[in-house]
This record gives sequence, structure tokens and C-alpha cells, in this order.
Amino acid sequence: MRAIPPKLRRELSEDPFMQKCCITGSSNVSFEHCWIYKNRQISEKWAIVPLRRDLNSSTPPKDVKERCKLISLERAIELLPNGLDDIYIKYPRFDWKQTYKYLKQKYDKN
Repeated sequence: MRAIPPKLRRELSEDPFMQKCCITGSSNVSFEHCWIYKNRQISEKWAIVPLRRDLNSSTPPKDVKERCKLISLERAIELLPNGLDDIYIKYPRFDWKQTYKYLKQKYDKN
């Protein structure tokens, strides 16, 4: 597990979104790194979501992990000026748009 830099940890702790689990709504949360790129966890605001402590394990259920990834990509679209394009510039060896499309189709009930 990669430690979250102190500045980012403070920023996350002050973000109202990070106060409740993004899956269950529980207030007993820890920070979940959703993405690994080149064998390292991505430590950026969009790539970390709040997850109930007992779900945030080294092997969370597949649907929980995928839902966290979908939520993180939606946060990236919301937080970054050019959304997924900004992620692709920094992390080009991954098809972010295709993954978002797949997860959106699989889990979005709208």
C-alpha cells in the first residue's frame, strides 16, 4: 500500500464527499486507492474514494472494486478540466474511456 502524501490526505479529509462510504453510505471509512499504474497506486484526488473500512481490504469483492473505479472516473470527469483526457495524458498506457464506458454500462442504473 502506498502512503497518501500529507497534503493530499488533508485535502481529502476536508472534502465532504470523502466523509461517507461511496458504496454503503457508512461514516466509518478509509481511503481506497482505485487504480494501479506501472505497479504503483495512483495517489491523486480523483483516484481515491471513501470505502467502508471492512470493505477496504487487499482483496475486496470484485463488484465493490469496480464500483469504486467507476466512481473515481466520474470524479475525474468532475474534478479535472478535460476529464478523462487529462488522465490519459499522464497515464497513457491505459484505455480510460473504454474502461469508463464498460463500467458505466455495467453498473449505472440511470
